[in-house]
Amino acid sequence: MRVPMLLVALAACSSTFVLAGPPAPGADWFAAHRAALAAKLPPGAVVVLRGPAEPEAEIGDASRPDSSFWYLTGFPEADSIAVFRPSAAEGKRYVLFVRAKNWAEERWTGRRAGVEGAKADYRAEAAFPIEDFQKESRSLLAGAKALFYLDARDRPFREKLITSWQAFAAAGTESLPASDVAPVVAQMRLVKDATEIAILREAVNLSVEAHRAALALARPGVNEGVLKAAMVQRCLAGGGARMAYAPIVGSGPNSVILHYSDANRVMQRGEMIVNDTACEYGMYAADVTRSYPVSGRFSPEQRALYEIVLASQKAGIAKAVAGAKHHEIQVASYDVIVDGLLKLGLLKGTHEEVKSSRSYTAVFPHGVSHWLGLDVHDAGSYEFADPRDRFSRYFSSNATLRPGMVLTVEPGIYIPERSEGVDPKWWNIGVRIEDDILVTEKGPECLSCAAPRELADVENAMRPVAGQSR
Repeated sequence: MRVPMLLVALAACSSTFVLAGPPAPGADWFAAHRAALAAKLPPGAVVVLRGPAEPEAEIGDASRPDSSFWYLTGFPEADSIAVFRPSAAEGKRYVLFVRAKNWAEERWTGRRAGVEGAKADYRAEAAFPIEDFQKESRSLLAGAKALFYLDARDRPFREKLITSWQAFAAAGTESLPASDVAPVVAQMRLVKDATEIAILREAVNLSVEAHRAALALARPGVNEGVLKAAMVQRCLAGGGARMAYAPIVGSGPNSVILHYSDANRVMQRGEMIVNDTACEYGMYAADVTRSYPVSGRFSPEQRALYEIVLASQKAGIAKAVAGAKHHEIQVASYDVIVDGLLKLGLLKGTHEEVKSSRSYTAVFPHGVSHWLGLDVHDAGSYEFADPRDRFSRYFSSNATLRPGMVLTVEPGIYIPERSEGVDPKWWNIGVRIEDDILVTEKGPECLSCAAPRELADVENAMRPVAGQSR
């Protein structure tokens, strides 16, 4: 029978509320990042970091600092600036500019650390109100040999900063280069330390719990939004400030939409669900996708495609070893999917013909791996050998994998309705399986594989509660 929507919605919110946020890393952790950055820069360099201004419009989630700004400072508030100059005199090596305490404003948007808190809680040697940056920056920049900046996409700030820096250069006798420090910080962020890995594990574990909650609720007659609500509830109740990205819960014709975000359709018997949803915890993002049948049992066609995607994912994960090139994951996953679809008759020609014609993109249009960390598509170079177009990039990512890197492996097959030359029995079947993989000295470690992904495990997790049927 059809499960009443109200009962399902109540079940989604019935788990124990935890509401326990993660402990923030200590001040020494952020100081170590600044020291590591200093070691990569020339002598006499000064670094100016912009924390984004607070959004003008109201937003649905808690305000979030820029990832790289937070990675180097730990300061979480909007509209802030950090000046970091290791060779400066004492008192000027690390300076924060922040919004001053003002209860008339704080009562609307939250409490602030203020100038004193910036020093006491965030290890700034000196701190000033944000309005004083232009005035104080002259003495903080004077005498430096190179400027490195992080603008947080604030173009007016960047232009004013560089104009001031160029004035110093014009008044002197030597060239004073100015460079974006984001690529340097991105490479630092690419390999995670023990603290980051521990937080990522928590983000992933919480996401796994959320997926298990959604699996138990999926059945014909239930709205996609019920699954989404259950997962958001679990992530936020578990201590996450927000989701890692907009949840994707698509059934039937929506299962073949890669970034379907509406989640407002009633699921029907015989359809597949693609559920790409994960939590952010302690600023770090998980990224987990599971696909399963609304009815709780795979049809022969659903099973056939799922088996190909799962085998493809396992082949890709096996390549996530230290010393390998990142593109080897893509190639291994691709080979399994193409061979599997050729065997089913869903692709035509030989393996090489499919690759050269790119006919596979009709049903497999995306890459299978990206970095994961503070951002769901995390910073760090892929060392693309052929950047001409995105399909070439998928097969030319030459970054060498190292222990401490975290990445996704996420192959998929999506067969839209009225696909030319495809039997209707395959239409509107989407399958994607995505897991978060830690590269270790001993091989790949799947952080998220506790979320059911084997066929039997998925079906067992979807068994209806007593007294209900699908």
